[in-house]
Order: sequence, then C-alpha cells, then structure tokens
Amino acid sequence: MNDLASQNQATPKAIPQYDESHYAVVDLGSNSFHLLITQLVTSPTDKSIITVNKVKQKVRLAAGLDDNNLLSDEAIIRGLNCLKNFALYLNTIPVNNILIVATAALRIAKNNQMFFDAAKNILPKKIKLLSGEQEAKTIYCGVAHTSPTTNTKTLVLDIGGASTEIIVGLGCKAKKVVSLNIGCVSFLGKFFADGRLKKENFIQCTTNAAAVIDAVKEEFIQLGWQSAVGSSGTMQAMTEILKQRQQAPVITLAFLNEIQQTLISCKTIDNIEIAGLRADRKAVLASGLSILIALFECLNIETLCLSSGALREGLLFELVPDAKII
Repeated sequence: MNDLASQNQATPKAIPQYDESHYAVVDLGSNSFHLLITQLVTSPTDKSIITVNKVKQKVRLAAGLDDNNLLSDEAIIRGLNCLKNFALYLNTIPVNNILIVATAALRIAKNNQMFFDAAKNILPKKIKLLSGEQEAKTIYCGVAHTSPTTNTKTLVLDIGGASTEIIVGLGCKAKKVVSLNIGCVSFLGKFFADGRLKKENFIQCTTNAAAVIDAVKEEFIQLGWQSAVGSSGTMQAMTEILKQRQQAPVITLAFLNEIQQTLISCKTIDNIEIAGLRADRKAVLASGLSILIALFECLNIETLCLSSGALREGLLFELVPDAKII
C-alpha cells in the first residue's frame, strides 16, 4: 500500500489546468484504470480531437474479487486512491465534457455499491456501469472510428482483466457482440497463482477459456469476417515483441505458440525476459496469451492486427460525435 500511496501524492500544482475545450474519459477497467484527456480543435473545415494527456494505473481490481464475487477492502482502497489522483486532473474540465465508465470487475462485484458510493465523494460525475453488451459495442465503435472505412466485415477482440469481448461488425455498425467472463487478471489468479509457468498451467488456462468461447463460436463463424483486429494489452504486447524483432506487426497462432514456449522456459513470471516486452506487461502475459490462443483456435483466426482504437475512443465518439479522433 505504501507504493500506491506514494504514487498518489500528486498536488494540484503538478497537474495541468484544462478548460471547456477539453474532454476526458475515464475507464475503470478490471486490470488498469485509465484517464484520457483530449482537446477539441476546430478549423474552418472540420473538428478534431487530439490527445493531450494520458494517466494509467495498474489497480488490478479483478484480483480483489473473492470466490463470492465480493471486492476486498484492499482492492476498493486501491481503486479509490487512484480516483483521488484522477480527480485532480478533472477539476477544471466541464462536467458535461467528462464520461466515467466501469467495466467487468465492477459489473461482477456484488458489493460494487460500496465503491460507487465512495467514488461519488471523489469524482465530479457519477460512474456509468457498462453492461457487457454496452462495453462490446463501445469497443467496436472505438475501433471503427479510428480505422479506414471498408465494406468488409471485421472481427474485433478485446481481452480485459475480467472479461473478453468478441464483436463482428461492418463499417460503423456492430452486427454481433458478446462479453465473456474470462479475463487476464481473473485467469491469472485461477491458473498462475503460484507464479510458475508450467506447460500444464497453460493447457488448463487455454482449455477453460476455450470451453467458454465454444458456447458462442458457431454464430460468429457463420457471420464470417475478412479481417481480425485486437485492442487490448495482450495484443499490444505481442505487437511490441514483433516490432522489436523488426517483423511485420501481424499476430499468428504460430507466433503465439512460440511465445508460450518462451514463457515456459522462463519458468516463473518474475523471471520473464522477452525483448520488446515492457515490464508492466509481464504479470498478466501468461493468462492473456492463453486466452488469445483459445480465441485463435476456437474462431479459426489466421492473422490478427492491432487496432489503434478501443473502449476509450468509443467513449470519446459518444462525447464528441462530430469530431475526427486523431
């Protein structure tokens, strides 16, 4: 807790001041809490939204859920401490320019009202709790509005801390969405709790993820798609490793299996060393990778690329629908 407290000793003097041209979205995820601050820039021909600040903190809220889906006091305190920091950035932005959402961990938590009640005294605006379907549709919106327009169907995957979203859409419209209760933080606790990276742990994790995906896969396969994109930390990590190798940023099942073998040879999470992999991605890499392998195998995905947009960009579009996100 000491480290967390020290991270939140921000003072108003250290925080940039914003005005009515600024917009903020806050994403209270199951792994990390994110604050994205943007500015609306208007020219004679169009409106653009540009990013001016990003603040991210690994809160690992989903790790605080017990077997009865109750959030621990420690997890709630971690989350609220982060919100106190975020509030310093939000206090000069008009309330109507702010959107704050919570996703899977707070959806699942039976005692989420305790968190929401405490957050009311910290944040300038009420938290909107997204349903799984709302989260999936918002993710797709963020992908669609940051990608070139095409007349082909796209498969979108997002692996979060406590849920995984699968979407097939065409243009700006999501055709089919689902949110599954499998995530990199929740599966870390179930299958890699001892920090060991053994082959059997990966098999168990992937098999359990596949069992959940199997229930919905036929409907998605029947819809079909021409391209697949991903928009979460696991896919970002894979892309960063490929870029470090100076390879095309295209994820394949063969590459994922190779990374799995590398992790098994590392033996423990603390011992993970892969060129291009950021230190803050190590903890949930094994569980996220296992879920991604299950998605590839169940949905017969050949290649997947990283999307530049996801949930936060979808929320921005909700706030400023007539502006282009840059």
